[in-house]
Amino acid sequence: MFKYRWVLLLTAITGLSPACQKDEVNSPPLIRLIKETAYIHSDTNIAPGNEFRVKVLMQKSDLNLTNFLIDVYTDTVSHYLDTGMNTAYVMWEGLFIKTLAPIEDWRFTIRDRLGNASYTSISIGIDTSGAYQPLIEYSPINLGAQENPQEETCYDISDSSSYFYMDAAGDADIQSGIDLIYYYYGIEDFNTIASPGANIEDGIFDISIADWSIRNTSRFHKAVIDPDEFMEASNDSIIIANYNEGEAKRKAKNLAPDDIYTFRTQSGRLGMFLVKEVNGTIAGDIVIQIKTQP
Repeated sequence: MFKYRWVLLLTAITGLSPACQKDEVNSPPLIRLIKETAYIHSDTNIAPGNEFRVKVLMQKSDLNLTNFLIDVYTDTVSHYLDTGMNTAYVMWEGLFIKTLAPIEDWRFTIRDRLGNASYTSISIGIDTSGAYQPLIEYSPINLGAQENPQEETCYDISDSSSYFYMDAAGDADIQSGIDLIYYYYGIEDFNTIASPGANIEDGIFDISIADWSIRNTSRFHKAVIDPDEFMEASNDSIIIANYNEGEAKRKAKNLAPDDIYTFRTQSGRLGMFLVKEVNGTIAGDIVIQIKTQP
């Protein structure tokens, strides 16, 4: 009787043993900052408003990479990037601008499809050896919407020149300098200043922006600045304090009088514009005041 019970017990233990084994443990992915000329790879100090670049290498261990995140820790946490993928290897490059925060702790995290994660980080302090840059103030700029035959639609900040859209569309030399394009889109965006690198809806212009040979990308961030502060600003500290690259978009939409946007051009120049007047129709126009770094 006892012998029979032992057989049953051993059989039960043998049958359960596979279920009691631990789940397979997968190694987390690999991530590191690349040490290369012109790229930041370790803690450093940078003057506010200056650009810095990083290059991040990410590689799977056992499972494919599925999620890359960038978080910036100052007095708050900013979720700069959260992007999905399904790959074994990524070499990612990013361009950033130093803010006025005394310390920015940047954390770069990679996850695989089961959530195994690895991260690397750098700390960026403020280089106080340099002074803020004086601002260049432009005369008020009048840009016409897509069916305005009197006012130009495109603007080149570097040489303070305006161009009609069709002239720019047919000339790569003009395209190479265009930073801003104004149009009116009555379905949702209404009064819009866009970058040539933005996805401008087909049909707004006779020649699609996708057909341009050169499409510069400016990025815009709506600022909480009073128009009086804008007019009184004499150096770029106000722009640096109010530009957020992580939240900046390729379009400034639904523009209205007294709106203020900070921006960064393709060449890296920071600036801001104030909307002074808007006539919101496809044959209308917009008047803006611009201030930029030299």
